[in-house]
Amino acid sequence: MEDDDDDFITNEVKKRLKELKRNSFMVLIPEESSPVDEDEEEEEGDTSACEWRDVEAEGRQFWSGFDAVYDIYCERMLFYDRASAQQLLEVGSRVLSTPPPRSSSRKLSSPLGCLSLRKFEGLKEENEHIHQPVNDPSQELETAYVDQMCLAWEVLHCQYTQLSQKISSQPESSTTYNHSAQQFQQFQVLLQRFIENEPFEVGLRPEIYFRARKTLPKLLQVPKIQGFDGQNTGEDASDIMIRAPDFIRIIESSILSFHQFVKADKKKSSSSRNLFGTQNQMATPVEQIQSSLEKKAMKLKELRKRSKGYKKKSREDMDMDMVLGVVDVKVLSRVLRTTKISKEQLFWCEEKMKKLVIADGKLQRDASPLIFRC
Repeated sequence: MEDDDDDFITNEVKKRLKELKRNSFMVLIPEESSPVDEDEEEEEGDTSACEWRDVEAEGRQFWSGFDAVYDIYCERMLFYDRASAQQLLEVGSRVLSTPPPRSSSRKLSSPLGCLSLRKFEGLKEENEHIHQPVNDPSQELETAYVDQMCLAWEVLHCQYTQLSQKISSQPESSTTYNHSAQQFQQFQVLLQRFIENEPFEVGLRPEIYFRARKTLPKLLQVPKIQGFDGQNTGEDASDIMIRAPDFIRIIESSILSFHQFVKADKKKSSSSRNLFGTQNQMATPVEQIQSSLEKKAMKLKELRKRSKGYKKKSREDMDMDMVLGVVDVKVLSRVLRTTKISKEQLFWCEEKMKKLVIADGKLQRDASPLIFRC
């Protein structure tokens, strides 16, 4: 989609950042934080003593498995963090050495491998067996970066939908979210800091991202929503109580910042794509999915333009379903620009697009998670 079509999101990010700085419950972010130990990283995904309260009725059944999804998300993020450490060292070695040293890295295995989806039509039998090329640490870093981005987006938008359903079913709930509000504000601030600093860093986006994440482990680490009962908040009585309607606006701000994060990734698609990890000219599956995505993006753009005054809407009137759809398209587009794209990634893109339906002048978006799990 054209950049000017995203102006309303860009302006909204600026407004909410100013608002975030004025809030008295704004969390203070240190300039630098020391990398945490692996044992501490593994504990970040643990749930606290206060459990997330499920939404009522059908929402409870539909979202009952989210805890497992979040655990998988944390495991995959940690896996890629560990694997990327070696890849970063190799990228640095190749920059400093001439000729480049022989790669000794271990193949970065993808957690997508166990995703059970139908095989893509049109693939030839000889391509069913994938020959592994010599590892390129830059490509492995890009794979890890793109997969972390997709994982984070699934967890972020699914939690937003879950909380929206909770508000609809329990409008008078006394649950407070002070701690989660601070965590999501930190999530947003770190994304904005990365976006601002990236132009002054050396290297490609994946390298810059993993170097930043090594210093600030919470970069792109989506917090898990956890609320406290109003009668037992664990907060000081003088503290401002952040309830669901206010908290959901903070998550919306995080979504808008995530949109800016993906939009700022300027990588262009390569004409010589390393499809499925092999050097060949058969780009038909990618071309087909890219074509379908472009058509869907155009329909979404037309739908937004038909929305009266869509660029002038106040934040109270912002159609978040439309925003979520825009981010879906941008995430899918970035996956399709990956230098070494796998069949599993293509299957994920194909299934993800099925969840974004534009028909009869309306957007129908399935918010259920499509996360990489084995």
